[in-house]
Order: sequence, then C-alpha cells, then structure tokens
Amino acid sequence: MRTLGLLLTVASLLAGCATVPMAGTGADAEGKRLDPPPPGRSALYVYRSSMLGTEAIFNIADNQQPVGALADRTWIRVDVAPGPHVVACSIQSYAPLTQDPALAATVNLAPGETRFVEAVIWPGLPLNPRCRTTEVAPDQGRAAVAAGNRAMGAGWSN
Repeated sequence: MRTLGLLLTVASLLAGCATVPMAGTGADAEGKRLDPPPPGRSALYVYRSSMLGTEAIFNIADNQQPVGALADRTWIRVDVAPGPHVVACSIQSYAPLTQDPALAATVNLAPGETRFVEAVIWPGLPLNPRCRTTEVAPDQGRAAVAAGNRAMGAGWSN
C-alpha cells in the first residue's frame, strides 16, 4: 500500500506542466527592468522556479488578498503599500486529506523598497501537495525573474 502511494505521488509530479495566464512580452520586459516602485509604494516580486510539482498551480495571496497564480518558471510583481505583508501560497488539493497548513513569508517593506519571495512545493500527504513561501536574497530573486516569464497578476490584463 505504501508503494502504491509513492507511485501515485511520483506519477502526479511527472504528469504534466500547469499553465497560468501570461503577461505580454512588453510587460515581461518591463518587469525584468526591476524599476523602482511608484513614490510611496513598495515592490514585491513573487516567483516560482522549482522543477518539482510542475503540474500544480500555486495561488499567491498578499495579506489574504489574491494577487495571481504561478506555474513553473513564472513570476509576478505587485506594487504595494509599505508595511508588513504576509505572502502565502496554496495549491488545489486532489484528495480530501487534512495536514498542516503551508508556511507563509512575512516581509516588512519600506517605501521605495523591492523584495523577492520564492514559492516552492512542500511535499505533503500523497496527492495533497502544499507550497511555502520564503523571502530570498535580492541577487537570487533578480536571477529568477530574469530566467522566468511574467504571469498576469490578479485584477489586470495585458
């Protein structure tokens, strides 16, 4: 039985790649310039670059407000008010199993500041993956944004 669960988990991880609505090439290039945020605002980049869990879409929220969805090698930029931000991710569950909630990153942004948060798969019970977010160093975040593609954030179109 344990082997069957392991095989199902591996099969689901290899099943295919999820897709999300993508921003146009102009918006992608604009975001990769890493321009400073507008006056009185802060910039928050959230990205995903892991090879694990490519079949799952990560729904991203900032202070419990949806800001977008990420597939593998995608990112979003959100210009936000300065202050504390709890950046969380969630994955649609494929099984009605209960487990610990995902871990969220808390980022305290100053006006004019740009910070980076990575969303990664966090293995859970079979067919019930989770994700977690972690703030990363600016060099790591900039490299991931440069290597990825901009996903459309919630509430805007390209």
